[in-house]
Formats: sequence, structure tokens, C-alpha cells
Amino acid sequence: MLADTGSNVELRDFTYQYLFQSAGESNIMESITYCLPGRIFCSAKHVLLAVDGSEGSARAATVAFEIAEMTKSKLFIVHVVPTPSVNQLSLMTDMNAEEVLAKYLNHGRSLLAGYENASKEFNIETGLVLEQGLPAERVIEAGEHNGVDLIVIGSRGTSGGRRAGMGSTTERIVLMAECPVMVVK
Repeated sequence: MLADTGSNVELRDFTYQYLFQSAGESNIMESITYCLPGRIFCSAKHVLLAVDGSEGSARAATVAFEIAEMTKSKLFIVHVVPTPSVNQLSLMTDMNAEEVLAKYLNHGRSLLAGYENASKEFNIETGLVLEQGLPAERVIEAGEHNGVDLIVIGSRGTSGGRRAGMGSTTERIVLMAECPVMVVK
């Protein structure tokens, strides 16, 4: 049995009972996962993955897929079309803002479909969310709207980040989100 001794968890009969059984006697992974009340990974029912098509969001996706699989959570995959970039790009090109926005939205749909396809390997329930606006604010709003227990995000997105640490969108999400945020490097 696992005993909670303050900040440490002791393995007693639990170790022998579950780790030394043959695989045929018990599903080892489900048997050895024990959740103390209030733990994030034990209580998570809804996880949000924020994606922008960067290498960082691809790494975060792998982590989010595994967390959703382990916790049997629904995974909301969110992509935000950054409207300030749309407006800026339309001013720099001969395209109007509606044309630029349509291209961004098509790219976002394609991106979300790719992540949804990749998630099928993990046999998890997904929900796709395509938003427009300021990415940090829209990710947080999507999380609140869907009642997420955890946000998973890459440390740096397509903008490359300001420094060796987190990118500005990731930093804003970490600071503003009400739920726990896991930053994947």
C-alpha cells in the first residue's frame, strides 16, 4: 500500500504486489499508477495544447498527447491566428486584410487537422479550436471556456522567442492562466 508521509510517498506492499506480478496477472501500468488526491495528473479531465506550427509546439504536442492518454482526458488543441500580424502583413503586401486572414485561417485549419491526425495514435478524444486575436489572451479564454485543468505549451513559438528562455506568448500564458501550465522545452 502507498502511504502518504508528508511530502514523501513510501512504497510498501504496493511494490511487491504490483511490480513482481507477471504482466498476464495485471496491467502493470494501470496497477502502479497511484494518485494522491489533488494531484494534477490524477484529476485532469480536460487538457489544452496551444499550437502554432513551431518545433516547440510539436514537442509540446507529444507531451500533451501522452498526458491525455495517461489521464484519459479530453485534449483541446488550440491555434490562434494573430490578428495584429494579419493587419501588419496586409499593410506590407498588396493583399487586403481579408485575403491575408483567409490564408492564415486555412493554414490554421490545416495545422489543427495535422495535430488531430497525430493524436489518433494515442486513442484520445480531441477538440479543435481555431481562434483569432492576441494568442495569449485567446488561449487563456479557450482554456476557461472549456474548463481545462492543464495547459501545455512549447517554450518558444514561431517568433523564435526573445531570449534563451520563454517566448513572450508563453510567458504571458504562464503569468495569466488560472490553471497549471506545463512549458515544454
